[in-house]
Amino acid sequence: MKDIFENAIEALEKDNKKKEKLSSLVANLRLLVFLLIIYAIFNGYQGGSVFYNSIAIISTIAFVVLVIVHNKVKGKISKIEALLEVNKKYIKRLDGTWIEFEDAGLEFLDNEHLYANDLDIFGNYSLFKLLNLSNTETGRKLFSKALLYPSKEIEAIQKRQEAIEELSGKIDFVRELEAISSINKNKLQSPDKLIEYAKSDERVFKNSIMELVRFLPVLMIGFNLTLTWTDSFKYPAIIFTVLQVILWVVGILKNQEALSIVNYLKYNLETYREMLLEIEKTDFESSYITNIKEIMFKDKLSSLKAIKDLGRITDLVNIRAQGIMNILLNVFFLWDYQCLFMLEKWKKKYGQEVEGWINGIGEVESLMSFSQIPNITKGSNLPTITGGGNSIKAKAMGHILINDEERVANDLSMQNEILIITGSNMSGKTTFLRTIGVNLVLCYNGARVIAEEFSASIMEICSSMRIVDDLGKGISTFYAEILKIKKIIDKAEEGPNMIFLIDEIFRGTNSVDRIAGAKNVINNLKNSGAIGAISTHDLELSQLDDGKRILNYHFDDQYDGDKITFDYKIKKGASTSTNARNLMKLAGIKMIEG
Repeated sequence: MKDIFENAIEALEKDNKKKEKLSSLVANLRLLVFLLIIYAIFNGYQGGSVFYNSIAIISTIAFVVLVIVHNKVKGKISKIEALLEVNKKYIKRLDGTWIEFEDAGLEFLDNEHLYANDLDIFGNYSLFKLLNLSNTETGRKLFSKALLYPSKEIEAIQKRQEAIEELSGKIDFVRELEAISSINKNKLQSPDKLIEYAKSDERVFKNSIMELVRFLPVLMIGFNLTLTWTDSFKYPAIIFTVLQVILWVVGILKNQEALSIVNYLKYNLETYREMLLEIEKTDFESSYITNIKEIMFKDKLSSLKAIKDLGRITDLVNIRAQGIMNILLNVFFLWDYQCLFMLEKWKKKYGQEVEGWINGIGEVESLMSFSQIPNITKGSNLPTITGGGNSIKAKAMGHILINDEERVANDLSMQNEILIITGSNMSGKTTFLRTIGVNLVLCYNGARVIAEEFSASIMEICSSMRIVDDLGKGISTFYAEILKIKKIIDKAEEGPNMIFLIDEIFRGTNSVDRIAGAKNVINNLKNSGAIGAISTHDLELSQLDDGKRILNYHFDDQYDGDKITFDYKIKKGASTSTNARNLMKLAGIKMIEG
């Protein structure tokens, strides 16, 4: 896959150089034409020559054309630069330097969530940072929501699988859409204000005022035009002009507030339009995406037409951005009112559809984010969702956040079982638990997992790994863990379809209390019907193995002189070794007996 992105970068860089040269050429021509205009105007003014006046007019037209051409070339350069960045990000994902990405989704992190903090869903080294391709606020929100609250319905997951697999094969489309959304990424605003306005039935002014404002400029301009040949209508012209000025001033605050909605969404509208064009022209077979397209591109209520219409209204609003132009347009045409009435007409026609369209764009971005897994890592395959009971079975399962070259795969089989995992420090227990959890999150979202084979029933995922105290509330680390474990037990008792992942259970207390507490928790979870895995250093807990419901597994280490190595492979049975003393020696701590 790396060759694909490297070849794309090479081709884009060549194209970019050509466009840069063209941009410089057009800019220089524009300058020459501008100087020609000045020269022609000066000579035409001096001698009144038809020749120079003609040159001035033709040059002015040419200047306008060159401005338009230059803007188009600059737009193409921006697109190429965005595509370059997109392809470079794919390479960073492949070579493991994706940690440099800025967007870690930290605003979505909820420490009260059942697994988000423990499974590195958000943060500097997280699933969100690795996979996220969405740049719109809606896309980022929908992707984060999918990671936090994946589907619990088999049919829905299967439909998402079909859509995500299709997008995995449409890598050109995915890169194109990400590039489009990234061009104005830092200028995009929240669409909430537009959605709220669009869904509202309220009008700024009554119908009677609307009819008056539409008709009044016609009278005012008509009376003013008559002044060119007669003074008979001088006073009506003055009266209507004054009346329009009063109307403009009286309504200026309400108009400005309403029109500010489209004004601050200028870059959103440009981005939505380009994204919708790309989605519209791309054919899809999966029912999940075709349903989104059907919502977006209804014959009479097409999102693309609506966004184009709204864009035109925005352009009209922005015409009066300059002070003198604002005054002239409002004095003669009551411009703000006219724009507002066009906006309200647009809202009446499309308002109830807007939220669905914006969510549709965001949902495509979210699906795209999951779709890139087979393009950035090895060993990914589609999982199978099974019905009934609590079960998970995997062959050669690995963690997606670990580079391909460093990743160690393990098999797993849990069918109505609880695993007690013992082993020495740094041997892989915690990573194994996170590997289970992360792959389940991907599985329930319809994405590929990192495994040769993977099947799982629908289960609630609960974890207890990273424990943080709360000094403000007087909660110690140990008590914070108790509260977290209590949540897991409560969730298990609510319904048996649950998998729990508990790391180093009750590490914050003495060994006697820790072992007694851990046994009690394991018995509670055993009786609830949930399945899961608990890692521990307490070899005493291995005595709970009954050969049926509770089973022992372990990770171990190997020694070669003063060196300690790990194979990170899970094995049946309880651990028989410890390595704290050896690790301290390796760290350079003197071992003093006594």
